[in-house]
Amino acid sequence: MEKSVEGKLFKKFTSRYMIALSIIAFLTIASQWRIQQHLSRSLDDSHVINFTARLRTHSQTLSKTALMLQSGYDYENSKKEFRNTLRQWEKVQQSLEDGNKFLELPTYNLGEIKELFELVSHPRDEMMLAAEHILSIIDTSSSANPTLLQPYVETILNNEQSYLLGMDLIVFEYDRFARERISRLKDTDYIMCAILLLTITLEVLFIFYPLSVYIRRVVIGLVKSEEHSSQLSEKLQEAHVAMEHSYNEIREINFALDKATYLVKIDPEGKILYANEKYCHVTRYTMSQLRDKLIFYNNTAASECIIYEHIRHPKKRFEVWQDEIFDYASDGSGFWLDVTLIPVFDKTGNLYQYLVIANDITKRKNAERENRLLIEEKLKRETQDKHIRSYAIINGQEKERKRVATEIHDGIGQMLTSLRMKLEQITDEKIDKNEDMLNVNSMLNKLIIETRRICADLLPSVLEDFGLLSAIEDLIKTCKDADRSISFVLDSNIGETILSRELEVTVYRIMQESLNNIIKHAKATVAEIYVDTSPDYLNLIIKDNGTGFYFEEQFLYDPNRTRKMNGLKGMKERAELLGGTFTLNTKPGKGTIVVLEIPC
Repeated sequence: MEKSVEGKLFKKFTSRYMIALSIIAFLTIASQWRIQQHLSRSLDDSHVINFTARLRTHSQTLSKTALMLQSGYDYENSKKEFRNTLRQWEKVQQSLEDGNKFLELPTYNLGEIKELFELVSHPRDEMMLAAEHILSIIDTSSSANPTLLQPYVETILNNEQSYLLGMDLIVFEYDRFARERISRLKDTDYIMCAILLLTITLEVLFIFYPLSVYIRRVVIGLVKSEEHSSQLSEKLQEAHVAMEHSYNEIREINFALDKATYLVKIDPEGKILYANEKYCHVTRYTMSQLRDKLIFYNNTAASECIIYEHIRHPKKRFEVWQDEIFDYASDGSGFWLDVTLIPVFDKTGNLYQYLVIANDITKRKNAERENRLLIEEKLKRETQDKHIRSYAIINGQEKERKRVATEIHDGIGQMLTSLRMKLEQITDEKIDKNEDMLNVNSMLNKLIIETRRICADLLPSVLEDFGLLSAIEDLIKTCKDADRSISFVLDSNIGETILSRELEVTVYRIMQESLNNIIKHAKATVAEIYVDTSPDYLNLIIKDNGTGFYFEEQFLYDPNRTRKMNGLKGMKERAELLGGTFTLNTKPGKGTIVVLEIPC
């Protein structure tokens, strides 16, 4: 509660002090800004007055050189000086009225100043116009011509006095504005000084005086606390006696813990500081050998012990950690420990060591390993039995397909062919051919073609007679006839390796299923087939640019998807029966890629 009150009081006085300092700083900065602004304006005024004086000088010089031109005195030099004076006068006059950054003249003019510039504009324009006429006259003649120059010289002299009087008024007006700004600056400074004094007064009343009262109260409290602390010291001595008693009890508990379990103390980096006899016994090291040695670092695995992941983690290293660790003793024997890592902190709250408590679980882990090996062996035998049964089923299917294909071809196919020949003879003998007989003949022709296709699917004779490559080419030709919108591309590199009949049948059936899926479901325009053999493997890749679909391998074993996944599941089982791998890569809108790799 006291800390909360002190914190609020500290925030209160700090905020007041910051406000007072901010006001003083603001007033100081504002005063400095006003002074700098006035200095800048004064500098601008001095520039204006300086250039106004230049205008007076230029106008007087113009009048003088005009008289010199009229009298013919030093004609060439006077002509040059007249021209230069006129141009400089025009430039300075324009800069003074409109402002000029290069000459550091202000770009603003007060209303009264503008009126004065307009007042002198008439005599100035008359003088400049007369000067321009004089320039045009002296440019066309090589000697002085007083008669022609006289009226223009008189015009310059007649207007010079009015122009000079107007420029004097402009200078006086700028001077008046400068004095007014100084007066306003003084008034502003007086106001800021008054505000500054008021701020200091308020700071004394509301900050320093309450703070001094609070300090006085705190000092009185400290005196009372000192009296109270003497009373507490007596109680502290009593508590110290009780703590010694508790320490003795803790030491007895630590002794029992040291004898009952594996106990190790390590520093924050994992180096051993202390290990009890049981841990020394299981690791086959002495305490002197273990000291400063990293704990659990006898493990010969490629990666370090997992305990160091916890020790080096910036946040988890301050938490209790528990896991099972395998390590090796100095003689090479291995052992398992159930380890609990407990962080120990000093009085300041800093981590200075860890306490490692462990139990030997080697017997339990060995028993678990034996059980796991037995289970793995059992699963391996079951998998082999399953492969044998599947292999037998597929071989049986192929034999049955061969038998059915032979019977259809030799029996039904021959009978249908004979029937069709008989119908053709009957239709040829009649003069009036019956349309029904023609339809029957056409239907029988389609039935014979379909029967031959079924026989080819059940038992491709080209595979039996000419091998895998010819069978693949024949299958692609059949697919092209079935769907002309798909372009089939074959890239084959089947070497001289002799392939077993089971391998040829497996590759053919997988390709047959894949191409049928492309025709029926993919909506593709291009299907690419790559077949390659090496001394060790046969590789098959079938790629299409169709619609694709969402697929994950676990779908093959989902009972709700059995009907849709039978074809894919059959291809995978055929590949695995021969020790190969079947991979399907597909995404919606990205096409499908079938990859098959089977040992030769």
